[in-house]
Amino acid sequence: MTEYQFIKDYKDNDEYRLSFNRLAKRTFGIDFETWYQQGFWNDDYICYSYIKDNEVISNVSLSIMTLIINGKEQKAIQIGTVMTDPDYRRQGLAYQLMKKILEDYDDELYFLAADDDAKPLYRKCGFESIDENQYIIDLTGYQRIKDPLKPMDIPPNKMLEIKKQSQPLSSILSARGDEHVFMFYYTLGYRKSIYQLQPDIYVVFEIDGVELHLYDILSPKKVNLQEIIEQIISKDVHMVFCHFAPDQPVKGLKVSLDTSGGWMIRTASKEIYPKLARFPKISQT
Repeated sequence: MTEYQFIKDYKDNDEYRLSFNRLAKRTFGIDFETWYQQGFWNDDYICYSYIKDNEVISNVSLSIMTLIINGKEQKAIQIGTVMTDPDYRRQGLAYQLMKKILEDYDDELYFLAADDDAKPLYRKCGFESIDENQYIIDLTGYQRIKDPLKPMDIPPNKMLEIKKQSQPLSSILSARGDEHVFMFYYTLGYRKSIYQLQPDIYVVFEIDGVELHLYDILSPKKVNLQEIIEQIISKDVHMVFCHFAPDQPVKGLKVSLDTSGGWMIRTASKEIYPKLARFPKISQT
């Protein structure tokens, strides 16, 4: 492999961060700079990169978080933003960066979502593929609201505090200490998809035709999912897709296998990660 300069944890270095952002925009069409400028890129999101002529040419990022798994806390690292400039691919750069992360963090659980092309790389690093369930609620027999809700524009710092004070979304599988990830989605556009139901209950969802996609429920107390659904569905919505693993009985809930997520884990014990549980989309990097 040609020798390139290795850098990591450089979010406050303007030159390197902006170069990382340019590569992310070219690769994924994603802009990280607003997230950084608003102060939400914290020390739990760390970039490992190679640079050439002060330009980031390859990157693997990690997010440090705590998972709630069947009611218990588990320290974990989520891998994401894996990218290499097309001119420097097939040199093993992402593999070398992954090796550096695995050397630096002796964690019991690593996890990530991969497309098919990237899976051989992760298998080489000790990751194994897992499946997850899909959770869809048939709304037959549900009470409905008369008029669709209107989103509430919540200022960034207030939204961060609401997130910090909220209960985990699911006791089966959810994340704690993932505020930086939530606020990334907020800056990307989810700010326009937040609805206030009560003074201390906020719901994040999007409607696509007859489908409602439910991403998060933010509240300092445990809420009844079925009651929440009846407060957000109008007559035009026929089904709710839960982008997480519901941990309570819900009328009309249908569970089926979903192999499209591309999730992979690296752990000493497969028993750590709950079988077929769906990791919350809004906590995914």
